[in-house]
Amino acid sequence: MNLKDFRFILCGVCLGAALMLCSCAGMRDDAPEGGASNDMTDTGCDECGKQGDIELEITNEKFYREWNQVAYSRIDSSAVVGVFPALSVKALRPEKCKMCHSFSPNALDFDLAHFEDSLFVAAFPKMQRELMLPGMRLPDADSLYLDTLSVILLKSKFADGKTLDNMTPWLERDGIEQTLQREVPAKFKNALNDIASRYGLRYISVPVKLEVEMMPDLGTAGGYTWKILWSFWDARYGELVFLTYSEFTAATTSRVAPEKEWAVPFAPRLWKMFSVDFSKLENH
Repeated sequence: MNLKDFRFILCGVCLGAALMLCSCAGMRDDAPEGGASNDMTDTGCDECGKQGDIELEITNEKFYREWNQVAYSRIDSSAVVGVFPALSVKALRPEKCKMCHSFSPNALDFDLAHFEDSLFVAAFPKMQRELMLPGMRLPDADSLYLDTLSVILLKSKFADGKTLDNMTPWLERDGIEQTLQREVPAKFKNALNDIASRYGLRYISVPVKLEVEMMPDLGTAGGYTWKILWSFWDARYGELVFLTYSEFTAATTSRVAPEKEWAVPFAPRLWKMFSVDFSKLENH
């Protein structure tokens, strides 16, 4: 599926829901380099993108993709999935950056949620998606619990005995995609089970870490680097369904600066996780 196909899929996205999702991320870097604002209402971005489409060249790509074939094959497409905001977001920018006025941790989270929601609709149209935010499906009193939960998930041991916020296991497996029924440590599994029973969920989607750095001198009109660890879990069974690490550099080939839609190049890469054909997947 190419980028044009994705723009067609994504045109029906529920922006209102995504906007609510951006309002909470468990461990955002609230003081990113260059002092980017967290308030999307102060972006001053009325003219962003009106000059034409942002055209990007993707280079320096690294990736790792992992599916639990057993968990994936038994996905209940009509179950309830809890959609979490990114647990950790870093929005890095130079002090002087004309294209960065709309760039912030919340803006990144909003932008990612925009594409996530569209892909969920395309992959599982009957799946009920619940935003895991106080004041939405969750009681306001649970806000402290969610903050604590973010820390628990990030510091839970997972691959190679390392914590989930440690990217080393995925970087060491650059270029690999595979099926693997990975054992989830008991404490981590208990945390997933607690989420499932507490909120009546079967699945949870969790962008674990997102880091984007704006680079005004890159390409024709600027660019950025993108790094993300994105995961999908069967919380009831305490199992990973699939996980992907994605890293790349996006440089403009047009004169339109990347002032929005930073997650566009990640969308087709995430779609592969939802649409994989195991009969054509060769483990490496």
